[in-house]
Amino acid sequence: MKKNRILPYILSMSLILSACGANNTAQDSEQTSTETTVSEQSTEDTKKVDEGKEEEKDAEKETAEVDPDASEGKAKGYKGDVIAHVSFDGDKISNIHVDHEETEGLGATAIDKMVPEIIENQSVNIDSVSGATSSSTALIEAVSAAITASGHNIEDYQEDFTSADKERTDATKDVDVVVVGGGGAGFAAAVTAKENGANVVLLEKLPQVGGNTLISGGEYAAPANELQEKENIEDSKELFAEDVKKAGGNEELIDVLAEHATEDAYWLRDDIGVEWLDSLMFFGGHSVKRSLIPAAHSGNELIKNYLKKCEELGIEVITEADVKEILTEDGKVAGVKAETPDENLTVNAKSVVLATGGFGANDEMTYENDHEIDEYVQSTNSPGATGDGIVMAEALGADTVDMDKIQLYPVCDPETGRLLYVGDTRLVGGALLVNKEGDRFVEELATRREISLAIKEQTDHVGYLLWDEKSNETTGTMASNPEEAEEQFEKGNLYKADTIEELADHFDIDKDELLKTVETFNENSKKEEDPDFNLRMLGWTIEEGPFYMLKAAPAVHHTMGGLKINTDAEVLTKDDKRIEGLYAAGEVTGGIHGKNRLGSAAIADITVFGRIAGKNAAEHAK
Repeated sequence: MKKNRILPYILSMSLILSACGANNTAQDSEQTSTETTVSEQSTEDTKKVDEGKEEEKDAEKETAEVDPDASEGKAKGYKGDVIAHVSFDGDKISNIHVDHEETEGLGATAIDKMVPEIIENQSVNIDSVSGATSSSTALIEAVSAAITASGHNIEDYQEDFTSADKERTDATKDVDVVVVGGGGAGFAAAVTAKENGANVVLLEKLPQVGGNTLISGGEYAAPANELQEKENIEDSKELFAEDVKKAGGNEELIDVLAEHATEDAYWLRDDIGVEWLDSLMFFGGHSVKRSLIPAAHSGNELIKNYLKKCEELGIEVITEADVKEILTEDGKVAGVKAETPDENLTVNAKSVVLATGGFGANDEMTYENDHEIDEYVQSTNSPGATGDGIVMAEALGADTVDMDKIQLYPVCDPETGRLLYVGDTRLVGGALLVNKEGDRFVEELATRREISLAIKEQTDHVGYLLWDEKSNETTGTMASNPEEAEEQFEKGNLYKADTIEELADHFDIDKDELLKTVETFNENSKKEEDPDFNLRMLGWTIEEGPFYMLKAAPAVHHTMGGLKINTDAEVLTKDDKRIEGLYAAGEVTGGIHGKNRLGSAAIADITVFGRIAGKNAAEHAK
């Protein structure tokens, strides 16, 4: 059985190339030619984003004054040091200023939430923020260190203000439609239901909305779009559907996806306010370049605009609302029961939309459906992706499909599971994958799953990607992902050296065997042959220093299985009867992506079926 572990929830600009849209073919094999397009297009946009961020940081430094008499404490956060400057008025904490690089949308939000609570309660013993464990712990440790450095007794600031045993009051809401889950699918459903005349409330169990959409790059597969016309790219809905169907999904659902994908991309632009850039991405498995790119290459472009739209429409969004049960009455869905920090909340509703995401962050559930996914396989997913919606719907007799279809990604942070885009060097410029013994053990361009499982079997269950400066310049992955590269350098997971021997020393790899491996590969690659692993991209070598090495481990990336739905987004039972009033959209559903999700198809999926679920839920409520 898979062991429990805390999965950090990560959003950062290093996801510039899209966790949702990482390249893959319909057979889940890695592509090479398409990746160059991604890197080249991303670099200039990334530079602009980075310049903007630096200007913002400079402005913040000018306005943020640190009390010169404040005591300082430091702790290691998720992305770097969290430094707390604590000021006192006598024995009372009067102010806390925090310097950090924690992730926007979660780590930073956790710190912003916890600082006033520490000051109000005069205690560091407060609740951490769910999904931001590393940032929460770092803040508490940094403030504690600052208190100690000030000469005050830390024990005087440790009164228990956690809410573990707090009694909740009962509360009730009456609405037409309740949407469970605050990711892209949930917001698409909520906004569409509201625009179709329903009174809507959206419940999100984490302290912040966004789900996997927030940590994705937000790229959106849109066949026959306007940018394709400008570039004279021939495409059609039928061709897109054909590409998706190669993975074996439900053809009726795929046809609906293809029919509405592009019009809903423009709905996101025209109604929600999402900015699509003036360039496209070409992801593996797609016949042509067709994927729209959101501003800043981030799914946050969708989420932040959805939040603005909800405020404009008067849609109530409640975070930290953990839905525990779907209510029924006379065989029909009648609402949900949820727990918030303060209330046992009953939401009476005529329609329920489940948009709770997949189960990629649920160790037991992934292991149950695929025994290869054990404690040595991390997860790229939001910590909210624990399969709650699937379990609750199954309690009502709902059927599931493709639950064993789980997509892995081979090059992820060994500690957190975060997908590492600097490792994309192997897809374009070329990189060797070796183990602790200095040997290659799998073809570097094999399927994601094959590489992932091969890495898992190596010493320490990790692999090491090795490339040179020529490959680094060819791919531009570091230039496109500067924050990720910096973070991995600081962790020691990414290392740069003038010689391969230095890399081996840093990672404690067999030096002589590694040199032999590189020499043998170089000789064979120049002759366009690879007798050991038949690598499909040859001609490149590892000869031009400096040299780079990245430590990586596999992680769950996407769960293709979930609730069985029809083309109206209604949840179905095992005998294909609809559960009246229950709708679902997004990764909580199964059947669309078959055995493998194509890059950028997920954002289209959650938008199209989120809108269908919202529209039909509103009509049912009427």
